[in-house]
Amino acid sequence: MKKEKPAKPSSMRKGRSSPKAPAVDARWTKLTWNDVNEWTGSTTVSRGRSYQRGGQVKDLRISSEGELLATVVGTEYYATTVALGTKGKVSTLESSCTCPVGFRCKHAVAVIADYLQAVAEKRDVPLADEDDPRWEDLEEERDDDWDEDEDEDEDSWDDDEEPPVPKARRSKAPAPRQTGAGNWDEKIEQHLRAKTQGELADLVWSLVRRFPEVYQEFRERITLQQGDVKKLVAEARREILKVTSESAWRDEWTGEGYTPDYSKVRHRLERLLELGHADEVVSLGRDFIADGLDQISEASDEGETSTAFAECLPVIFQALLRSSLSGPERLLFAIDAELDDDYDVTSEANEVVFDAPHTPEDWSTVADTLADRLRASHPGVGGVSDDFSRNYKRNHLSNWLATALENAGRGDEVRALYESEARITGSYQRLVTFLFEAKEFDALECWAREGINATSAKLPGIAAGLVKTLCELSQKRKQWDVIAAHAAIQFFTDYPNQSTFDELMQAARKARCEEPVRAAALRFLETGAMPYQVIRPQASAAPAQTTGRRSAPKKRSAAPAPAPKPEPGAPVHVKSEPDWPLPFPDFLLPLLSRPGRHESAPRPHLDVLLDMAIAAKRPDEVLHWFDAMQSAARNSRYRVGAFSDSDRVAEAVSAKYPERALAIYTAGLNGQLPRADPSAYQSATAYLRKMRPLYMALNRADEWTALVASIRAKYGNRPRFMEALDGLDDRPIVQTAARSRRK
Repeated sequence: MKKEKPAKPSSMRKGRSSPKAPAVDARWTKLTWNDVNEWTGSTTVSRGRSYQRGGQVKDLRISSEGELLATVVGTEYYATTVALGTKGKVSTLESSCTCPVGFRCKHAVAVIADYLQAVAEKRDVPLADEDDPRWEDLEEERDDDWDEDEDEDEDSWDDDEEPPVPKARRSKAPAPRQTGAGNWDEKIEQHLRAKTQGELADLVWSLVRRFPEVYQEFRERITLQQGDVKKLVAEARREILKVTSESAWRDEWTGEGYTPDYSKVRHRLERLLELGHADEVVSLGRDFIADGLDQISEASDEGETSTAFAECLPVIFQALLRSSLSGPERLLFAIDAELDDDYDVTSEANEVVFDAPHTPEDWSTVADTLADRLRASHPGVGGVSDDFSRNYKRNHLSNWLATALENAGRGDEVRALYESEARITGSYQRLVTFLFEAKEFDALECWAREGINATSAKLPGIAAGLVKTLCELSQKRKQWDVIAAHAAIQFFTDYPNQSTFDELMQAARKARCEEPVRAAALRFLETGAMPYQVIRPQASAAPAQTTGRRSAPKKRSAAPAPAPKPEPGAPVHVKSEPDWPLPFPDFLLPLLSRPGRHESAPRPHLDVLLDMAIAAKRPDEVLHWFDAMQSAARNSRYRVGAFSDSDRVAEAVSAKYPERALAIYTAGLNGQLPRADPSAYQSATAYLRKMRPLYMALNRADEWTALVASIRAKYGNRPRFMEALDGLDDRPIVQTAARSRRK
C-alpha cells in the first residue's frame, strides 16, 4: 500500500519567516474538536489534549506564514509544526513531527490545543525565528532515510486504538554504477587476459591467501582431482552432523536468537554435484533431510530454521535426477522425504522428481513397495483407532499408494484400498468422496452410514462430515424432507440463531411444509419446547451388595451415590409431536447418542426473536421481545442478553417510539456516568449524541440543555470527560478553551 507523505509546511517550502508575526487566521478560530477528531482519531486527540493540559508543549512559536512550531515533551523532546492548508475550498490541517509517527500525531494535537488556548486567552504567541534549529530538525527528519520497522515511542498508541498512519520516507536510491569508459566486466576480463601465465599465478596465489573461500575452492578441486572423494564426503558428513545438532531458537520479545547456518553444507553439496558425484550427494542428502527434519521439530522459532534448511534441498533433488538410482528408487526417495516431513519444507524442492518422466512400470514398482509397507505396519485391534498420529501417518502412506496406483494404470485397486483403510483409520470421508466423484451413490450411502456408526463415539468430527455428505446426496436426489430434517437438527439442537432459522425455512419451503415448521420453530424460540424429543434409555442402578447383616444408618454427611449412566452406544429413538411434518433420518441418531455429548436444558431463545424483529424492521415486535427479555432476566434463574442489546433496540424503535428510545439511552447513560475512565467518557458522549436529536424531535430542547449542564456541573472535576463533551455542540475550540479557562 502506498503510504501518505507528510506535508511540508510552507515555511519549509518557501523560505523562513519574516520579522513580523501574523494576525490570527480566522480559520483557526472556526476549528472544532470534531474537525481534529476526523483528522487524527479520537484516541490521538485525547492523548494530545492530555499532553497540552500537562504542560508538555514548550516554546510555542508561529511563523509569518502561520505555521505553528513547538517542542513537545514525550518519551523524548520532539519538534512539531502544524499549519492550515487548503484543499479546494476546504481548510485542512498539515503537520510534521520528529517523533516516530511523523505526522497527524498526538504531539501535533497538543500544539493545536496550546495555540488555541493562547488565542482564547488573548495571549501573544512569539514569532518563530528563521534560524530556529527546530526547522532544520524537521527538514532533516522528513528527508532522512528510515527503516520501516523502526519502533514507535512507547506510548504512541495502545492495542485498543487504530495505529497511526506511519510517516512516509524516501527510500535511498542505489548509487549509480560508475563504469567510466566501459563496462567493468569487460575491463576486468581484458585486464586478466593481458597478464602472462606467471603474473596470473602470482595474482591467484595472493587471492588464495587473502580469501578463505578461494582457498577452500582450490582445496576441494585438488582433492577431487586426486580421486579422494571419500575425504570430501566425510568432511561434508561431519559438517551436516555439526550444523543439524545445533539448537535453533528465537526470542519474540527481544528479537534475539540463533538460526543454524547451512551455507557450508549447501556449498559442499553443490561442489560435489558440479564435479559429477551425484550419488554421493544423494547419500549425504538422505542423512541431511532426516537430521534436519528432527532439528526443525525441536526448533523454537517462527520458521527461520525451516526456511534456511529448505534452501539446501534443491541441489539434493537435482542430484537425485542425475544419480545412478533407478526410476522407482528416485520416486521412493522423494516420497519418503514427504512422508517424514511434517512441516512441508520438502514439497517444493522435490517437484522436479515428480515432474520428471516416469513409466507406469516405475510407478507400479513404487505401488508394490508402498503396499508392502502398509501391510507390515500394525493395523491396530478393535475397529477404528482414535490415535491421531498413527492414523495421520498411515493415511499419508495410503494416499501415496493411491497416487502410485493411479499413475501405474491400476486405478481399479484404489477403491479396495480406501475401503480397507476406512475401517482401520476411520478415513471414511476419503472413501465417500471417492464414491461421490465416481457417482456410486448407493455404495456411498452404505459406507457413510457405516462410518457414522463407527466414528461417532471416538471421532465425532468425521461422523459430522459424513452426515454433511449424506445431506449433499439427499440434495442431489432432491429429498427435500431429509435436507429440512437435518436443518432442523442444526436449528433446534445445535445452533439456534437467525442464520439456522433462515436455512430451516428455506429447506422447509422446498419440502412443502414451511408453515408448520415455522410455527414449531417460533414456539421453540419463545418457550424452549422442541417438536421432537430424543429418548435415551435409562440405565438401571447396580444392585446393592449385602452381607446378611443389618446395615448401619447412613451418616448425614455422606455424599449421594452418583446417578446411573446409560451404557455407551445405548440405543436411542426419537419421539416427534403429532403435527411435526419432517422425518428424523436414522443416520443422525449415532451423533445424538454419542457418550459425552452436551445437552443444554430446554430454554427460550428470546434473543433470536429480538434479532429477527430488528432485521425485519418491526419496532412493535422489537419492543415486545425486548420487554420479555428484561422480564425474564429479572424473574428467571438464567440470564439473557436484554441489557447488552439495548442500544440496538433503541436505534430500531427511535423513529416510531422516540420516547421509549430516549428512555433506553438514558438508562445506558446513567450506567456510564459513575465510571471515571476514558472508555466510559466515550460511551457516555456517544449516548448523548444519540439522545440529542430525539430531544429535538420531541420539542424538548430545554431538557437537553439542562441535562448537559447538570452533567458538566456534577462531573466538572473530570477534565477528559469535559473534553469529550466539548464535541457535542461542535463549537469552535477557542470558545470551549475560553469557557474552560473561566471555570
